[in-house]
Amino acid sequence: MPRAKQTHPLNNRRITRRHQARLWLLLASLSGWGCTMHRSIAPASMLVPPPAPHASSLWTESFETLSPQQWREVSLTGHTAYRAVEFDGRPCLRAESHAAASILLHAVRFNPHAYPWISWSWRVERMVDGEDLARSSGSDAPGRVYVYFNTWGLPWQKRSVDYVWSAMLPIGNIVPSPFSPASKLLIADGGRAAVGQWRTVERNLVEDYTRCFGSRPPDVVAIGLMTDTDSTGHESLAYYGQLRISRDRPSPMTNRTDADTAAWIVRTSGRGGTRSACR
Repeated sequence: MPRAKQTHPLNNRRITRRHQARLWLLLASLSGWGCTMHRSIAPASMLVPPPAPHASSLWTESFETLSPQQWREVSLTGHTAYRAVEFDGRPCLRAESHAAASILLHAVRFNPHAYPWISWSWRVERMVDGEDLARSSGSDAPGRVYVYFNTWGLPWQKRSVDYVWSAMLPIGNIVPSPFSPASKLLIADGGRAAVGQWRTVERNLVEDYTRCFGSRPPDVVAIGLMTDTDSTGHESLAYYGQLRISRDRPSPMTNRTDADTAAWIVRTSGRGGTRSACR
């Protein structure tokens, strides 16, 4: 969502009024302000309770329901249709976008050094035609998981890592956002062969933030999910499964050597069993 130029986004003439509005809407939602500016799924109080002592998992969302205590929708251009469903024998979040973009936000503050792992499953049914993540005219994706960090500056200047499902780019690539220097797009999964498959992604927040920004991360302040097609004007359909923040790696990496400092694993579940790939 949010091309890396070292200028304030609101002073950058390449940022359109529509994208300025996007930044302000995000500011409003993360700050708990401006409730009349968008259709709200959730009230402002969305903090998770403290974990039990020695608990490995800080927070888990299974999407058995789309809880109004957990998620707020912010419209950027129209509305992506989000709803909790059961699909392929599991509860999940269905996200369908037709030339639209809205983000679901969950406000949660935690130390990523204490809880460095984020994991989720997703399944893309329809890719985005015309995807070109490096250009504002093509920066759409069937699946995104955002992590926002408590960096210095006004809320729209806070850094974020945008984990993206891409049909075009290889896993592990980092792309500067075409909308804001404060956001980096990290390709977490994708490829045409992955369409129609449940995929599990596991990422280390500390390693990924350091790769993206060259420093150690501050606290996380929010998690976001988005399926968007407003830039291309096309359509997409995806499902999001269980989302988790945890202290330990959710599952062991296979075929991992001591020299392998991989931050991610993608596991594909299908009729042929489970295949693991580490990079």
